[in-house]
Amino acid sequence: MKKIFKEYHQFTKQELQQLWKACLFVFDSNTLLNMYRYSRETVKTYFDVLNELKKKKQLWIPYQVGYEFYENRINVISEYEKSYDEILSIIKKAKSDIEDKYKDHPFLDLCKIREMMNKGLSGVVRRIKRVKNDHPKWLEKDEVLEKLNQLFEGDIGNNYDEKKLNEIKKEGKERYEKKIPPGFKDDKKPEDKKYGDLILWYQIIDKAKESKKPIVLISGDVKEDWWLEKDGKRLMPLPQLKKEISDKAGVDFHIYTADRFLEFYKTEKKEIDNRTIEEVRKIRKLEEKRMMMRRMEMIERGRELDPRMLERYSMENIDLFEILEDLMMKIDESEIHPRHKEELDRLFRRIRELRNRIVHGEIDRMSFDKFYRYTKEISFVLNKIIRSEEIHSELSKRFREYIDRLEHLNQRFIRYM
Repeated sequence: MKKIFKEYHQFTKQELQQLWKACLFVFDSNTLLNMYRYSRETVKTYFDVLNELKKKKQLWIPYQVGYEFYENRINVISEYEKSYDEILSIIKKAKSDIEDKYKDHPFLDLCKIREMMNKGLSGVVRRIKRVKNDHPKWLEKDEVLEKLNQLFEGDIGNNYDEKKLNEIKKEGKERYEKKIPPGFKDDKKPEDKKYGDLILWYQIIDKAKESKKPIVLISGDVKEDWWLEKDGKRLMPLPQLKKEISDKAGVDFHIYTADRFLEFYKTEKKEIDNRTIEEVRKIRKLEEKRMMMRRMEMIERGRELDPRMLERYSMENIDLFEILEDLMMKIDESEIHPRHKEELDRLFRRIRELRNRIVHGEIDRMSFDKFYRYTKEISFVLNKIIRSEEIHSELSKRFREYIDRLEHLNQRFIRYM
């Protein structure tokens, strides 16, 4: 039975050892992007491993991996650069919230508490700023990108032409309806993004046909359209995937997470520090948690909205952005407390990013939910400014008008939901 239904069987230790000697190791875009999330020591160790595989001619990535890497690289770099400022902003906001909300507390000496907070947090703030200053400036000089370019030079698959891509998308629609892996969990994504996993899979199969070598994929994808799971534990690739590549290319297929890959590599080479593996595992779990939270948000909020509604409401959001831009100009000209300006600047940067996504067609439910949340926060800040009596009555009146307009648009948004 094992010979006929081998896709349902896990590899034995001996079979895995043989697989490693003969296979091509394929890395997905998530594992490459994580190079920006690891410590420099871990990155060096990882690149040492990849260079060994390259010397053995066992390293290769599909064109789709390279494309997704470049598409997401700047976002991954900037997420850590922005994180320092966000942490500092959280600390500053916590202090100001205490002062604003409890400035007239009858039993607390706010002056004394402010002094203690400033003294206690000053060292924390200095450390965050120091680490931020030492953080690699990858948008100016990117040694990670340079090493990846050298590493995969000559070992990247070809892109499909437009005709082939359209064929895959047509097949993908039918596959997703029947829940045939991989990629069907992305069916709710925008049209230009939903077939990325399937394109990647077809490029892997084509390479397997050409090389006649088994494939070991190192992946950061945690969705159940790749993995067979039991009680929350990933056992192996889905049997459907193993059977499809075997039927079409006549080779075996296996998947590892990055940390499990390094663990297995260590049993052969004995050159990898356990701390490296633990760091890779920690980053993998953090990314899995983030991905799971995003998926849960989509489930709780009813997944994607009706595409026609999204297209219609996108114009409403752009109009809203124009209103907020006008508001920002008024605030810049006024004399209000710097901390309120800073709060508004932060919210407007986020709204501007969302506005750009909407303009470029990335109009999903989460974007609109964030837009709604940020505009509510802006209304809250404006109300604080009005209550503080820091501005003259005419500007206060204008701010109230803007708050009313924001609330009106937000109420319309709720009705669309």
